[in-house]
Amino acid sequence: MIGYDVVVIGGGHAGAEAAAAAARMGARVLLLTQNLETIGQMSCNPAIGGIAKGTVVREVDALGGIMGRATDQARIQFRMLNRSKGPAVWSPRAQCDRGLYRRAVRRELERLPNVGFAQGTVARLDRSGGRVTGVTTTDGRRYRAGAVVLTAGTFLRGRIHLGLTTLIPAGRAGEPPAVDVAQDIESLGLTVERFKTGTPPRVDGGTVDLARLERQDGDPEPYWFSHHGRSGHPVQLPCYLTHTGERLKEIITGHLRESALYGGAISGRGPRYCPSIEDKIVRFPDAERHQVFLEPEGLDTREMYVNGLSTSLPPDVQVEYLRSVPGLERVEMTRPGYAIEYDYYPPTQLDRTLQVRAVPGLYLAGQVNGTTGYEEAAGQGVIAGLNAAAAVLGREPIVLGRQDGFIGVLVDDLVTRGVDEPYRLFTSRSEFRLLHRQDNALRRLAPIALGLGLFSDEERRVVEERLEAEDRVFRLAAETAVGPKGANRVLAGAGERGIDEPVRVIELVKRPGVGLVPLLEGAGVEVDPSEAAWAEVEIRYGGYLEREREMVAKLAELEGFELSGDLEYRSFGSVSFEAREKLALRRPGTLGQASRIPGISPSDLQAIVMEVVKRRSR
Repeated sequence: MIGYDVVVIGGGHAGAEAAAAAARMGARVLLLTQNLETIGQMSCNPAIGGIAKGTVVREVDALGGIMGRATDQARIQFRMLNRSKGPAVWSPRAQCDRGLYRRAVRRELERLPNVGFAQGTVARLDRSGGRVTGVTTTDGRRYRAGAVVLTAGTFLRGRIHLGLTTLIPAGRAGEPPAVDVAQDIESLGLTVERFKTGTPPRVDGGTVDLARLERQDGDPEPYWFSHHGRSGHPVQLPCYLTHTGERLKEIITGHLRESALYGGAISGRGPRYCPSIEDKIVRFPDAERHQVFLEPEGLDTREMYVNGLSTSLPPDVQVEYLRSVPGLERVEMTRPGYAIEYDYYPPTQLDRTLQVRAVPGLYLAGQVNGTTGYEEAAGQGVIAGLNAAAAVLGREPIVLGRQDGFIGVLVDDLVTRGVDEPYRLFTSRSEFRLLHRQDNALRRLAPIALGLGLFSDEERRVVEERLEAEDRVFRLAAETAVGPKGANRVLAGAGERGIDEPVRVIELVKRPGVGLVPLLEGAGVEVDPSEAAWAEVEIRYGGYLEREREMVAKLAELEGFELSGDLEYRSFGSVSFEAREKLALRRPGTLGQASRIPGISPSDLQAIVMEVVKRRSR
């Protein structure tokens, strides 16, 4: 039997981040996956980032993660979404070359000295004294470990559906499901439920009439997801936009009963925010058209991802409706879309470290917790990996709160509120979204990473220099005065009234649409625009930010009131019966967490405090 501190099951986005995080903590890690060639595989859309998700990528990077570094090495188009809105919702998003991304993830993992790799399928979790002590593979190999992180994605008893007649046991197309370990975990007494997700068809881009489609190029300005380097970007490619029409609606309606979803073959619930084309036609019957994006799969292929046409219809129907879309009349389908059903474990069974409360030593991350999306998986992977390593190495648990960032919001939502559909992050899920921006992710989370020792000496130097550079720009704005000659051109461009005498830059930046960098340039001071982003937001939205920081302080008071895991909630006579039942089931770690459980009222919270204080006094 081979011994490790942490074994990570699965090499997807959650597994890669869990392995990297545990290794950076100093643990000896084994990444055990069915196929070593698919570590970092983008199973669905070849894109990273987007609304809220782009900020998560930067948070993962600020904690020493891989996703941002791999994206910078593989991106073939970049866009900053929501530029017309406030910075709280600016969202970086990149199309990636699938092959380049996968290889970059493997390369980043292999740079970490504590990570080992093995190919195999886990059959069961080894246990002793109620704890997980390792894993055994289907071919009999055993790996001892102080903690196990399960990141199996859609592989747990996964089944692919193509219409009503084609059902393929698979974790994703071409790869077998994980059945034995799913049955073993269910035997532990965990609640198991089913979700479904889907993917659209892929097409040969050489058979698309691109001239009839709306071309969408990326942003020309340079941008890096990672704070730890300025790697060269590959050649940039355009995406294309077209729309469905009445003919597609007729085809879908006529074949609706052949859909696995609407024909009754699928029982699991799917993601509401990423519906299949069948869902769109049924749920929005009055919509005249729906957007369809054609996105390149990579630099060495003509294949394109047809974003917006996810489906579980038979392949021949997919070809028919594809050819009803303007620009795709002669298209050749290279791979059919499909729906996939899989096991997940309702995440209220986890504590805030993502450890299963009933099974010490077992941590869950990614789609097995009922989430959807590469970025959500990566964020969970970091938390599970850090805490699995911390437990084995005898260090304190690492818990990110809602006040710390979107990763904290994600984990708190999962373990406190649970899920009734595949969970996806949005900026609206955070109470502090003006504080949780993509431009300040390093500033928010790097102190945690530095305190945990997650960075190499070179990475620590880069982080410290970056934060000092941002502070320097803020000081320059506060100390530098700009005269009418340097300022009025900038002010006029923003539709603002000019000045007659020198004014400090920090005062002028508070005006709507007035940029910090051009004002400093007008005063003869050159700065890196990427280093000025944080300072500009802090200056312009200072009042709003201060109010959110006051809200954070109030939340900290609730989070500071800890609730021990052995409280006998059912004996709390002053607490409502509904609240007692939910508290006993969810086992919140703090009063703040209890306050976010649906059905817990303010009067219940007051009663909980009184009951806990009463018991402490005894």
